[in-house]
Amino acid sequence: MALRYSKYIPFISLSGDYLLLNIMFVFGFWLESDYQIFGAKHILFYLYLNIVWFILIVIFGAYQIGRNTQKKAILFTYLKIIIFFFFLFLMFFQLVELAYYPRDFIKFIFLAFFTLLILWKYSLYYAFLYYRKKGFNYRNVIILGYNAKSNELYRYFNNNIWYGYKCFGFVDDMENDSKHILGNWRNLGKIIQSLSIDEVYLSWDSIPKEKLSEITEVLSNFPLKVMIVPDLGSFSVKNIELTNYGNIPILEMHPGPLSYWYNQLLKRVFDLVISSLVIVLVLSWLTPILFIISYFIDHKSVFFSQKRTSINGKVFTIYKYRSMTINKEAEIKDTFSFNERITTLGRFLRKTSIDELPQFYNVFLGNMTVIGPRPHMLVHTEQFRKTVKHFMLRHTIKPGITGLAQINGFRGEIKKLSDINNRVELDVQYIENWSFALDLKIILLTFWVLVKGQKEAN
Repeated sequence: MALRYSKYIPFISLSGDYLLLNIMFVFGFWLESDYQIFGAKHILFYLYLNIVWFILIVIFGAYQIGRNTQKKAILFTYLKIIIFFFFLFLMFFQLVELAYYPRDFIKFIFLAFFTLLILWKYSLYYAFLYYRKKGFNYRNVIILGYNAKSNELYRYFNNNIWYGYKCFGFVDDMENDSKHILGNWRNLGKIIQSLSIDEVYLSWDSIPKEKLSEITEVLSNFPLKVMIVPDLGSFSVKNIELTNYGNIPILEMHPGPLSYWYNQLLKRVFDLVISSLVIVLVLSWLTPILFIISYFIDHKSVFFSQKRTSINGKVFTIYKYRSMTINKEAEIKDTFSFNERITTLGRFLRKTSIDELPQFYNVFLGNMTVIGPRPHMLVHTEQFRKTVKHFMLRHTIKPGITGLAQINGFRGEIKKLSDINNRVELDVQYIENWSFALDLKIILLTFWVLVKGQKEAN
């Protein structure tokens, strides 16, 4: 029988966290304060830190390094934990009067704590990979049913042996040794027993419906972990959440990382910080200057507003600096239909993307986000929702000022169907793979694109 999952993994992982936490914050403060004796408030503070850390670890599920855990997931999970931990750390001093850490020491201690945490987690990660690669803590696995999806799973197990899975092959009525068929449904019980199987993966769509009750009856006679491998066709499998309606299991598609409240909070705080900085440091003086220029040119408003589609199909008003003479058909035709109406100042604003800056007002108000799919005019939403695959998935999050599609050159006029298809594909990719680090990357690349210039920005 293969060695079971180690019950000590969560204990080892959490013990290391607490060791680092208390060394850095308890002994660090003790050394920094010239070895002063802890009072009741100090003890309360360190008890508070330990409890807060435990709660965050549980909330973010960081106490265990699973077989399929990725290094990137470890890094970003602990980055989120540290951010929340930092705010809760400062909150204590707002509630309880206590000798404060020096400001420079706080910067140092959090940076050092995060660095040591990641080194500890990565050391643990590689230790378990090495342990499993040597043949310990592995799981004996078989797959029920043979098709393209289950064959892909078989290759995954055999190409990633350090995850600790030993896949023997398939059980299916098909007879083909080259495809690693171990036997048919009648031999299922004997196969499980003879190979000391720990986990069984059911390729749901390749199992005959008349055999299901017989198969489940056999599986119930063994202490197995049973996994179901659904064939979701063209649906994305990146983000799926299982919920129960009574006793009925339901698979929810595309909730995405931004469906979780803590990611939404992190993104909203980031939006408020960035939009506030832009409004105060840039728009506060740029808007009056452009207002004066616009007034002397044509005595018209400096702003242009238009109805656009937002999250969940809601309608909001987007703001830009006006780059064209006023026309009555702006709600049904895009800018490129009125190229002759673009003013000289407007052409400069569009070329430099300065015309987009008032959208930071939308971000501050909560209609938009800094990074996300670009919002379309209402007429385009109605047009593309009928013709473009996955188009409405873009509206499961707030629209953004810039996004993954824009930094890859898919912005501006939609001249052919592939333009909008590529844009939507990248938008969906962003929604499915969102992370705070991805937002930072997009911002940096947006600056680079602005400096370099894009021919689409005209």
